[in-house]
Amino acid sequence: MSIAPGSQNGFDNSGRYGSIKWTQGNSVDHTIQVLNKIRDDYASHPAVAAIQLVNEPMGPSLDMNTVRQFYMDGWGNLRDSDVAVTFHDAFQGVTSWGDWGAGMWNLLLDTHHYEIFDMGMIAQSPDAHIGIACDFGNQMASTGKWTIAGEWTGGMTDCAKWLNGKDKGARYDGTFEGSSWIGDCAGKYSGTVATLSDADKSNIGRFIEAQLDAYERANGWIFWTWKTEGAPEWDMRDLLANGLFPQPLTARKHPGQCG
Repeated sequence: MSIAPGSQNGFDNSGRYGSIKWTQGNSVDHTIQVLNKIRDDYASHPAVAAIQLVNEPMGPSLDMNTVRQFYMDGWGNLRDSDVAVTFHDAFQGVTSWGDWGAGMWNLLLDTHHYEIFDMGMIAQSPDAHIGIACDFGNQMASTGKWTIAGEWTGGMTDCAKWLNGKDKGARYDGTFEGSSWIGDCAGKYSGTVATLSDADKSNIGRFIEAQLDAYERANGWIFWTWKTEGAPEWDMRDLLANGLFPQPLTARKHPGQCG
């Protein structure tokens, strides 16, 4: 579930930008009721492999006891369905969930790995970005649970139009509040993969392949996203068409980056 009543994270993808009020009133109970409806309508459909309880709850701003209880209750209602009951790491880090959920089955830990929403991360070199992704894959593989990277991107910048919110700017070019200039967003704010520089194409291709290697050390990945309105670092269809995303997936141009 991407949008929970009151907003579970304060991101625009929750339907409400700013305040986080998901745990107020009966909103958590309401979320459980909606999940039960989703279970009843869709869990038996052959195309449905997993149901995520809620997308990206902002653990640092929530009572994690409430979040964990919600996960327990949601799993309890879905556990007998033939789907993987999926829960996000709530920005606690994948390794923090290793001891949680003992005795539970059909349980899938989802983590979203981006290296662009923090000035320290976004300032890293392409080689450093690759190293961070490889290390993260090792963390995923150490959880003792089914674990996937349920969102990730080829982007090493936050230049894509409105990525940080409508008219919020980008950290990479210093237009986002509180940021400082690192590089130029030309061609990355809006455009196509074909018009990127040769250096950008090479670096994005290397980064994508390293992440494939990293996340496949655990239980796999889901790329964000298939098609965009002109965000070349994020557009899988365009990346495939220009040879930056390997097809078939085993046709690597940059093998062995994670050792």
